[in-house]
Amino acid sequence: MMQSPYSLRTGIYPEIDPDRLTGSLAGKNVLITGSGRGIGREIALAMARAGANVCVTARTSSQVEETKAEIVSLGLDGKVIGIVANVLKLEDQERLVREFREQLGPVDVLVCNAGSNIFQPFHLTNATDWWDIMELNVRAPVELTRLVLPEMRERNQAVIIYTSSRAAKADLPWTTAYNCAKTSITRFAGTVQVELDQVQRIEKGVDNNISVFSIHPGEIETNLHETAFPERTKREAPYVIEHMNKIGAKRPHFEAALPAWTW
Repeated sequence: MMQSPYSLRTGIYPEIDPDRLTGSLAGKNVLITGSGRGIGREIALAMARAGANVCVTARTSSQVEETKAEIVSLGLDGKVIGIVANVLKLEDQERLVREFREQLGPVDVLVCNAGSNIFQPFHLTNATDWWDIMELNVRAPVELTRLVLPEMRERNQAVIIYTSSRAAKADLPWTTAYNCAKTSITRFAGTVQVELDQVQRIEKGVDNNISVFSIHPGEIETNLHETAFPERTKREAPYVIEHMNKIGAKRPHFEAALPAWTW
């Protein structure tokens, strides 16, 4: 039997250990959506440890304050601010970017992490719930990118990161909207990168120094699944929950910890 060239990782390994990046983002300003809990909170902590000035933002004030307090407790040199905003609302996005610039300066790194999901067979979904997932996972990061990209292009120096998923590469059942959303944002990231590589040279006469990534963070235990099973799924499709529980039982425990990224 041929041995797989890939290794199953169940935690942080040396090549992505954020401790290696201490100080690498000193002086850089980082905006992270959905950073009140889970993956977003861990990204915020990793960025702070790397020396960045961090803006924590989410819809829930208590979560923003908790993440902010945890970063402050680290006693680092970088600044940390918290802004409560609903990225589904354009006016909140505009206010978020405006207040970020007033308090920290230009956005050097944008991390679009806010997202949601439900597990439900497509024939049981309703249009509102389905498109709400697309709105948060696609429209919100696209429009936030639209707000910050002009300034990034003028400075020709920035990083944009979108939290994607293996759902962008696999036909996973019970999550049609989420799969479509993550596929969309992954393709968006790649296309924007290709465009910037050309348009910065054509319009600005410089080699592009703006990097755009979509990342699959792996199987990470967060509390997203606590709200991922609608009552209709529980009532009319209990097999979905049974299926997901079986999958979860087979997987090792993964900590919600992520590395920072080098500049």
